[in-house]
Amino acid sequence: MKEIDYVQAVATWINLSYTAGQWWITLTTALLVATYFAARHIPPWFFALILLLYLLTAVSVISEFAQYSGLSRSYGNRLAELLAAGHVSGAKIDPYANFASVNTLINYTVFILGSISAAIFSFIHWRNARKS
Repeated sequence: MKEIDYVQAVATWINLSYTAGQWWITLTTALLVATYFAARHIPPWFFALILLLYLLTAVSVISEFAQYSGLSRSYGNRLAELLAAGHVSGAKIDPYANFASVNTLINYTVFILGSISAAIFSFIHWRNARKS
């Protein structure tokens, strides 16, 4: 592969990992809005299904994000090896050394805590709406 192929592969996998995140935001928001406006009419068995959807969405986005991030990191390493073999110094565009690791950790934290928070908010609102 040529250098441009590796660059395009890295960009593609990074974009796909963030597409998984956007999908998670869309589905979580839709479940929150649906629960908020229809809480009084949602039976307990259906709310259990909603909680299952929160769980499956979180697991799905975390696994997709891990796969795409891993592929991006792999192609990035191959690009660095290609540049090193040609004695070309790569451009240092990272704001700091561990930017990729910190960014990945922040994304996982958002996915996990966001899903848990959304499920808790939905449950509290559903329970309060059913009581009144």
